[in-house]
Amino acid sequence: MQTRLVIGALALAVLVPGALLARPAPPAADTRTLSDSVPTWVAHAERGAPVTTDTLDFSVLLDPARTDAAPDVAAWLRGAGLQVDDLRESVAVLPVSGPADRVGDAFGTSFASWTTAGATAVAPDRALSVPRALDAVVGVAGVVDADGMRPTVAGPTDDPTPGPGETDARPPVLADDGQCAAYWSERVTDAWPASVDVTHRSNALCGYQPQQLRAIHHVPAEYTGEGARIAIVAAYDDPDVEANTNTYFRAAGAQPFRTGQYQHHAPASPDVDRCGGPQSWTEEQHLDVQAVHAMAPDASVAYWGADDCSTTALFTRILDVVEDDQADVISLSFGSTEDLDTADDRALLNRVLVEAASRGISVFASSGNDGDHSDFGDHDEGADVTSPASSPYITAVGATSTGLAADGSVAVEAGWETETRFARNGALIPPGFAYGAGGGESDVYDRPTWQRQLLDEPGTGRLVPDVASIGDPNTGFVVHGPHNGRVEYATHGGTSLATPMVASMVALAKAATGVEVGLATPALYDLLGTDAIRDVTPASAATWSPKGPDAGALWPETVFVWDTKPQSLQSAPGWDDVTGVGVPDGRAFIEGFGKESDR
Repeated sequence: MQTRLVIGALALAVLVPGALLARPAPPAADTRTLSDSVPTWVAHAERGAPVTTDTLDFSVLLDPARTDAAPDVAAWLRGAGLQVDDLRESVAVLPVSGPADRVGDAFGTSFASWTTAGATAVAPDRALSVPRALDAVVGVAGVVDADGMRPTVAGPTDDPTPGPGETDARPPVLADDGQCAAYWSERVTDAWPASVDVTHRSNALCGYQPQQLRAIHHVPAEYTGEGARIAIVAAYDDPDVEANTNTYFRAAGAQPFRTGQYQHHAPASPDVDRCGGPQSWTEEQHLDVQAVHAMAPDASVAYWGADDCSTTALFTRILDVVEDDQADVISLSFGSTEDLDTADDRALLNRVLVEAASRGISVFASSGNDGDHSDFGDHDEGADVTSPASSPYITAVGATSTGLAADGSVAVEAGWETETRFARNGALIPPGFAYGAGGGESDVYDRPTWQRQLLDEPGTGRLVPDVASIGDPNTGFVVHGPHNGRVEYATHGGTSLATPMVASMVALAKAATGVEVGLATPALYDLLGTDAIRDVTPASAATWSPKGPDAGALWPETVFVWDTKPQSLQSAPGWDDVTGVGVPDGRAFIEGFGKESDR
């Protein structure tokens, strides 16, 4: 199977000249160029073989005031041999599909396989064009055919292992490999390196249980999410999620799903040969569903699976949730680097998000696990932020490292940006940065009003993230589902954990007070500096693990040091580029969210 571009795994590199060869002729004089339909990276990537037979699924964007022209546009597309589905009137979009050669003929371009950063994508050679008479057409989204989005789940290096005589990992109430800590500092190795001198020390945690997730946000017992409706969107669908969740929650002494409380909407035509296949997304689905159910045990939960991880599939699946009109919040735990979207891809996304906000639906997206995407981490060059989190019409969720004490109180907390050191001598493990919440400044979106008015930060671009919850996998959440080829208990983190937790807090608030809020971000910034938001700042803290990032390391023992600015990101008082305004906290948040925006 050809390796498609896994957007978000690598930043773009400038490749060979010759990328400008074999372009089609310029569009005819009676056509109009759609300059935002082609990605900017095509000008620097390596062009491969022409692509003619691959089926492309894309969206034709119409002027919202000109949806009356949809029949004429559809007739032209069908005349070109393309399949056209019904108009998505709420966002003025025509879904279209067809072989690449016919798409190229219709839009005055051609398609090729492009190589960038060692992976490939199918993309147009030049911007698409349309007949001038079809002036209602303003863009075309989704013509870059790539494995666009990836899950933002992060696993620790020391998942629970079987105890003596056991054939499976112990359930979460007993998930103890003899070295992990059940709570902060319950176990601290006696082999801690003297050169890593931090105040707060603990072995990596075994993983929090459902009740402990609520403790991180100090959720009062009476707020259980009754009446709340939480939706999750990702690629594919695992039909065993409900059963695995119920097995886990019963073992943990928590409330399983009631009959009908969890609904899953499987994709109609899943392409299992892409995006790593369903097995690459099932842990994400299990994490999202189980985190939401832990936070809001009485809320209804709906999972919506897309056919694959392309922008077209995922963005239109979000629209399915919006038009179903049965959600208060939507949680998205996937992303790609912002510079890999086309402007028309962003236009499609933002139309969907604006429609969601107009219906009172709040949408949350993970900021990613790769920090600033700079060359100090596992990327080629340059800082970047993550899409769709960078859109100003979505709430971007960063992450923390959070250690809970035995009584459930927060013993230590910092922004989730992790530096790794050899535990045997304290030396830095190159390149130093292991993982951490994404953040920084958008290159394509202007700074929204609520950030311009409340924040004193340099630059003019949209700032990411907006808010945070726990994400460090070494202080992560135990999930029950497929892992290492079998169904078992494993601890996970990432902004994939933080995002459903923040979405759940907003869902709890909406259900408790009846507040009607669409885009949640302005209401969150209204609470900056109040008791409703817990500020996050650096802490002198680290965790020790018997295993490190490299499974084959000669010295596997690793110390994970917190929030020392291993790239350019670090938490700070007030808003910061790791945790945003901070962590939604307790009764003050649940009862106060949205009150300022009602004024």
